Amino acid sequence: MQLLRFLVLAVAVLVMQGCAFTKATLDVKHTNAQIAGPLGDVMPIAFQTPQLLDSRADTARIGWKKNGFGQNTADVVTKQPVEQLVEAAVAKALTDTKHSVGDSGDVQVVGTIDRFWFEIDPNFWTVKFIGDVQCTVDFIDRQTKQSIYKSKYAGSYAQEKAGGLEKTWAEIMSKALDKLIESIVLDEELVAALNKRLTPKVSSATE
Repeated sequence: MQLLRFLVLAVAVLVMQGCAFTKATLDVKHTNAQIAGPLGDVMPIAFQTPQLLDSRADTARIGWKKNGFGQNTADVVTKQPVEQLVEAAVAKALTDTKHSVGDSGDVQVVGTIDRFWFEIDPNFWTVKFIGDVQCTVDFIDRQTKQSIYKSKYAGSYAQEKAGGLEKTWAEIMSKALDKLIESIVLDEELVAALNKRLTPKVSSATE
């Protein structure tokens, strides 16, 4: 029974990954569906185009192809640079909520990409595909150079299926990006910090 299970898993992994020794290039991109949330209740703000540094320990790939023995055999990479994908997702979170993003803005958007990873977890009859995206974003007042709000954001998506090749893998990572966008749009602490910045300061009267 153990041998049969091993053989089933080995065959499943080989089928899922096509040629295990050929690099897989995924066309990852967030969906065009608009995501609504509390960030849309903030008065429109002009943000600068996000600038995120890829600080992952391994920037050469976003995952591994594996053979039937679980050994890493080939890279899984993205068609576009990872920083462009995550920057576009952060920008979409802002434009989805009626803010503007461009070269000149009142608020800088900077930070790091901490994780962008695709994983294949084979089970007995199915395979679990996992996408995970994490970044740190700092919103900085361009005039004062002071941080308005800084936070870590994450988007993860997992799906268990009978199988799937590169198109499926790209869809998993794209949905992880959608979850990242959602985490920014729904961040009520970011909303509070931006509203505080927009609220006029009232000077106390002195006698």
